Amino acid sequence: MGEFNTVGLDDLIERFSRREQAVVAAVPKMLKAGADVLVEAQRAEAEAMGLNDTGGFVRSIKPTAVKGDDTEKYIDVYPQGRAKHGNDRKGDKSNVRYATVGFVAEYGKPSQPARPYMTAANDKAREKVTAAELEVWESENGG
Repeated sequence: MGEFNTVGLDDLIERFSRREQAVVAAVPKMLKAGADVLVEAQRAEAEAMGLNDTGGFVRSIKPTAVKGDDTEKYIDVYPQGRAKHGNDRKGDKSNVRYATVGFVAEYGKPSQPARPYMTAANDKAREKVTAAELEVWESENGG
């Protein structure tokens, strides 16, 4: 029977294992850095489109915590929380969700034109988000 010997395979396996651990540690930091850039872009765009009557909506644009499992991680950035008003015209006294306010602003309604702050901000910030994530990756993995 033939014999198969390897030299350096154990070292290679160890290096791959260290690389995997570095990725697992770096990805949440990368996502947070990118989300911070995206939050600022969405807030600035919402402000520029006049979506800051009380200031609450713009401040409500925040990132979520890092979500996902071992193979996929992500962060959502969107308006969170509730406004201090309901839809008084319809007799609704409950507090309306800022996500609903954002949806109506983004897509409009028959009596209100769309003000797509999120789409515009995401398009404008794409390269800055990627650059922020890459900067974290390089600092975590030695460039």
